[in-house]
Amino acid sequence: MSFTMGVMMQVPDLATFTQVSENSGRETALNAGATDVRINQVVLGGDRAGMVGAMFEVPGINAAMELSAAMYANADIVNMMRDTGVQVQSRTLMRHAAHKGTTDGQYSSYLMMSGDQLPDETANSNLEHGFGLMGSAVNGMRLVQAWAAGATPAPFGLVSWTDDLDAFASASAATMTDPTTQQNFADSNTVVQGRMVLRRLV
Repeated sequence: MSFTMGVMMQVPDLATFTQVSENSGRETALNAGATDVRINQVVLGGDRAGMVGAMFEVPGINAAMELSAAMYANADIVNMMRDTGVQVQSRTLMRHAAHKGTTDGQYSSYLMMSGDQLPDETANSNLEHGFGLMGSAVNGMRLVQAWAAGATPAPFGLVSWTDDLDAFASASAATMTDPTTQQNFADSNTVVQGRMVLRRLV
């Protein structure tokens, strides 16, 4: 079982934050137990526009706790956050329910959803169907479920990674009208609550 710990922040000095994160920050997180690190900025997302999200993939919940403690125990990281004016807005832990493809891509889409709990086998089957329909418009897709995210009306998320948002939008619209997709949504009482579009910084 794997997870993503997401830290949403306001970052006034984005250039310095990105530069440090790309070098020593990413290395520090990997040394502290993260298996992958991505940093994105919300471009389209209502009142979250402009926020920066640091995404740390971890192999378990203990690893997420240890990673968080290690980052805040690192003087260089703490000083960088202070000097760049970082203000943490939220911290969440999302469980990976299903995944197809890779996390490569200049952009990502995060579809926020509510619905019923599904067995991972069903979630994987549903995602495999959607991934097949999206074709070359996506590099990868992942279904996540909130494990620790506070009160939220959208405990499920569908992350898609792409290099072409126009192609992604066209393929996404076609996928949403697909009869099997619509039946999968109906069977699980899935309702789309919103979307964010992000660009990758690191």
